[in-house]
Amino acid sequence: MSYPEAVDALVRSAAASGVEISLKPPQGESTTFCEQVFGRPLAAAIAAHGYPHDAELPWIVEDLYLYGPDELSDRQAGYRSDAGEGRPSAGWDATQFVIADWAANPVTIAQDGVIHYARHGTGAWMYTRIVSDLPTFFLLLAAWLDYMRDKAGALYDDNFEIPDAIRADIRSKVVSMVDEADQDAACRFLLGEF
Repeated sequence: MSYPEAVDALVRSAAASGVEISLKPPQGESTTFCEQVFGRPLAAAIAAHGYPHDAELPWIVEDLYLYGPDELSDRQAGYRSDAGEGRPSAGWDATQFVIADWAANPVTIAQDGVIHYARHGTGAWMYTRIVSDLPTFFLLLAAWLDYMRDKAGALYDDNFEIPDAIRADIRSKVVSMVDEADQDAACRFLLGEF
């Protein structure tokens, strides 16, 4: 699926869930940074169609924040670079750019376009592949919003655990569009189980 189709699907799913997502093209210096983050072809599609701006998606516990094109550069601080001095962070993979976070756990895009998730505070950055590209990531988020809306948040049993039947339902209804090799990681990402 193309970038415009995927981001439009995310906007529609968000609106149906009561979450407003506006699309904004990068401007000024953020245009150059977007090319560095996304690569020229995807950055051109983003410039033509827009990118989610100030998007907060309801998540399993806290919201998932998608950084807008004008804040991508600043949001690298604390991950790619030291927040105080701006030096590169020790142990951070320089091919990874932060595009979102959930509870300060970064979602990154690598220079090859693959989307990863990492957990902060573990002493070392370990990147887990979630999906193959940004359009698939946006489709995954759209499917997750649709699922959460249909379930009305009823994911847990009486012991505050997610039953196997719900996990199977999520795999079939939400992560089925993800490459088979990435489905386990995508499911764990959605459920905050990293």
